[in-house]
Amino acid sequence: MPNRLAASRSPYLRQHAENPVDWYPWGEEAFFRAKLEQKPVFLSVGYSSCHWCHVMAHESFEDEEVATVLNAYFICIKVDREELPDIDDAYMTAVQLSSGRGGWPMSVFLTPEKKPFFAATYFPKDDREQYPGFLTILRQIAQGWRASRNEFEKVAGEFVMAIRGARERQVPSKGVPMPELISYCLRAQMEDFDPDFGGFGEAPKFPPHTALELLLNLSATDLEGPEAETIRVAIERMAIQTLDAMILGGLRDHIGGGFHRYSTDRIWLLPHFEKMLYDNALMIANLAIAAHHLRGRDDQRVALYRDALAEAVAWVEREMTAENGMFCAAQDADTEGEEGRYYTWTYEEVQAALGSRAGDFIAAFGIQEGGNFMDEATKEPTGRNIPYRGDPEHGGDFVSERAALLAARESRVKPGRDEKCLAAWNGLMIYGLTLAGAIPLAQRCAEAWIALGEVKRSVVDGEAEGEPYLDDFAALALGLLTLADAVDDAAGKRYRTVAAKWVEEAKSRFHDDLRGGFFLTSNEHESLFGRQRPATDTPVPSANALMARCLVRLGDRETAARTIEALKGWIETVPTATEALVLALLELMETQPEQAESTEPEQEAQGAPQAAAPEIKVSMDRREIPLGEAGVIRFDIPAGWHLNSNSPPARWLIPTTVEVEGLKAQIEFPGGDQYEGTVEIPVIFQSKGEFEVRVRWQACTDTECLEPVEKRFDGVVL
Repeated sequence: MPNRLAASRSPYLRQHAENPVDWYPWGEEAFFRAKLEQKPVFLSVGYSSCHWCHVMAHESFEDEEVATVLNAYFICIKVDREELPDIDDAYMTAVQLSSGRGGWPMSVFLTPEKKPFFAATYFPKDDREQYPGFLTILRQIAQGWRASRNEFEKVAGEFVMAIRGARERQVPSKGVPMPELISYCLRAQMEDFDPDFGGFGEAPKFPPHTALELLLNLSATDLEGPEAETIRVAIERMAIQTLDAMILGGLRDHIGGGFHRYSTDRIWLLPHFEKMLYDNALMIANLAIAAHHLRGRDDQRVALYRDALAEAVAWVEREMTAENGMFCAAQDADTEGEEGRYYTWTYEEVQAALGSRAGDFIAAFGIQEGGNFMDEATKEPTGRNIPYRGDPEHGGDFVSERAALLAARESRVKPGRDEKCLAAWNGLMIYGLTLAGAIPLAQRCAEAWIALGEVKRSVVDGEAEGEPYLDDFAALALGLLTLADAVDDAAGKRYRTVAAKWVEEAKSRFHDDLRGGFFLTSNEHESLFGRQRPATDTPVPSANALMARCLVRLGDRETAARTIEALKGWIETVPTATEALVLALLELMETQPEQAESTEPEQEAQGAPQAAAPEIKVSMDRREIPLGEAGVIRFDIPAGWHLNSNSPPARWLIPTTVEVEGLKAQIEFPGGDQYEGTVEIPVIFQSKGEFEVRVRWQACTDTECLEPVEKRFDGVVL
């Protein structure tokens, strides 16, 4: 009998609709039930094309024994990470804090108040050597919850503070001048580059989309200095060697076009086979940029890139385009319960499909009698092959042979397609297709999103739904602004107007007016462990970087510069994780090179003396408070300074706030527009238990205001 997930529009959630597990979608109903029954919550986060998500589903979520334990002792929630990236990000932070790494499926155990106390990724059902399996962990947590719930609650409180600290973390700048950030990032890339096989770092290797776009753009820039040409050659070599490795290796689907998710090995041979829309959008963009950059200098390599580019675009049109012209999210890694079954071949299958033509193809594409595809877990040969160009000089392009293999492959069970059309990923694909010259395909998608009349997170089964995030606005706007330069004047003006409208809406919803930059979420989203300003790149460029590029193209260089400046400390600290911001900086500098240095915020600040920060004492009178009584927050404000009240008279003033986490409480703020001298704010608690009070204020004089400050107090209501 189907569970609650059967009514969901998410393909990932519907994959679990027949599980014996009593799943809930994310929402208040599940947490109300958890509070009512005083049970912990098991949260499982994944996505429809994820191989290891399927493995855990088959081993555990389809298993009656596991389902019996889950249903008896837990409230179980399924989340599609692509629909709710803020929920995914919050709890992935917990996974990374506890293990130092992340991944999907994500398995997190929560209190009924949504606080995590145990966070991990994939578990096998049964114990393996010294490692406990999922069933053992479920029984241990169920027993521990009944016996010592207070210990779990304590751990959860520590987790929440650590997550909030990580998500709201501000990285101060070291003072590197803005123009020097480019060479700062470039040096870090050179140190991380793999000179033997291309790419960056060791296995597993993910396509370094943003790094490649930055390198390709830098190599086409007029560099200055005595070593400019040497640096340009080195930059170009890193980009080309990496592109070559990905195009020739198993990451590319040489039979049907497009690119798989990532390589499990260092040499780009063995991929995880899911195909994501965003990966292919960014690969298409980089192939188009590289082919344009090398034309007339390396015609053989340009032909190689254009071949891969044409195949990828054809795959998008054939496999990923919905009826309305939008693009679907992903193709699955698994078919018939086996990863890569659709994409791999036995030696005999290749011979049967190609007949007398098989010999040269087998030699050119690395096909082996015993197979070249190793099982990721056991490292044992599977007897199947991943076509790849081990020797690109061997033979030609094998167009007819690959077409014959594609025709043979069409008779197999095809990978499932995630029908979600995500706004952000569609924007990236519009961007990539436009650079590739596939204008009709890009334009049809753009028109479909414009026709909605508003930006939504996704369109599923023809229905738009979900509150949009910053990346939805930013990526769609960047796609339209790129498309505007490739169509006739009338259409271009229309696309530019729509993009400008979306950027203005994003500024009103997401902009951090105090510090600069943009939040991932708006006030319409659920508030969960603070609001994050995305600075680092994930598999896609950071949303702040995409928005900065839109602002530059729309002429709002001031907001673009402030966005980059606000996150500059991140570039200085993790330069190889912030390449998209550096790319935005490069675009900003190229549009106004004469002003690049004169707009440095540090230089501007030198002429204006800053008032010394006042010593504002903030205290809480007690930490153990009887139910129904008040704890008092006290401010001692020196003469000449004031705090903005809880309801200041101007929207740009930061209000004084007191927030209580964990318990119900009534907060009584004094009246007026400003707080001066000694101010007391009673907090009357209305429920028992542990609490955390977060106090935030902004100190001002009559002529200026300082950065806001935050302080926290914890305690217990008896």
